[in-house]
Amino acid sequence: MPQVGLGTYLIPDRELEKAVTTAYDLGYRKFDTALRYHNEAGIVKALKKHGINRNDVFITTKISIDAFFKGGYHFDRKINLWNFKTVKRAVQEAFDNLETDYIDLFLIHWTMPIPWAQRVYKELTRLNKEGRIRAIGVCTSLPPQFDALAEVSDVVSAVNQFEISPLNTQKNLIRWCQDKGIVAEAMSTFSHYRSNEPRLEIIENPVLKRIAESHHKAVVQVVLRWLLQQGISIIPKTWNEKYLAENIDLFEFELSTDEMAIIDSLDQGRFLNYNPYVAFQKPFSSMGRFPKKYRNWNGFESDNKKS
Repeated sequence: MPQVGLGTYLIPDRELEKAVTTAYDLGYRKFDTALRYHNEAGIVKALKKHGINRNDVFITTKISIDAFFKGGYHFDRKINLWNFKTVKRAVQEAFDNLETDYIDLFLIHWTMPIPWAQRVYKELTRLNKEGRIRAIGVCTSLPPQFDALAEVSDVVSAVNQFEISPLNTQKNLIRWCQDKGIVAEAMSTFSHYRSNEPRLEIIENPVLKRIAESHHKAVVQVVLRWLLQQGISIIPKTWNEKYLAENIDLFEFELSTDEMAIIDSLDQGRFLNYNPYVAFQKPFSSMGRFPKKYRNWNGFESDNKKS
């Protein structure tokens, strides 16, 4: 899997083709999409129109519980209307949209509720063993969720995609994943996953700006380099040609040990998106979302206290 890729959620439809083809020309070979992004077919159309061979790109897609409910699934809704779609059919939709007979990486968007995630993971495991999915993984998952998936599959997730930024360094989860041979992939580093608005608290951070100026680079490049030097996979999103070029121009400079430590020190443990640790807190944990045997997990030494 290439370490640098292009995130595509919320790239406007009118910009998608140009973003994908420009990214490819600049050297991107990994494209991150999902069923709920409703752009899988658009990405394939752009690749084909540009004459790009399927074997020359690495495609990640994902499935969420929304695929199985009319109007999506809401944890706080008393009744969610099932759309009668089977797991097998929902997963096949990704193959149909991508017009491919294999998918490089297939992730579960969030492994909650656990019984649903286990059913999906079993199907992904079956397709992985058939060779139709080359690797499977998860998003925003913590150790108990991996334990639950291990009950139904002997295939360990290849990737865990979760929020990582200088303001939420997630050191303990990164270390845990890497110790297990699971690739940590950063999402929502520069904006909320539902937004294209940049996080000015990062982009305009004076500490990051000083480091960037010393390397004659942009702040975004410094943050992406900080991630890469930790062995983290990245999928920054943009359709701006200048930023597309900057976001992959990361291998001709290196941050010093001191600079890495300075960026680490910016950590506030603050989640921009939802905090996955709340799944282990009442009342959420007692609403049938998590089997009782996992509810007593106390989290990592410090991460479980973050909000």
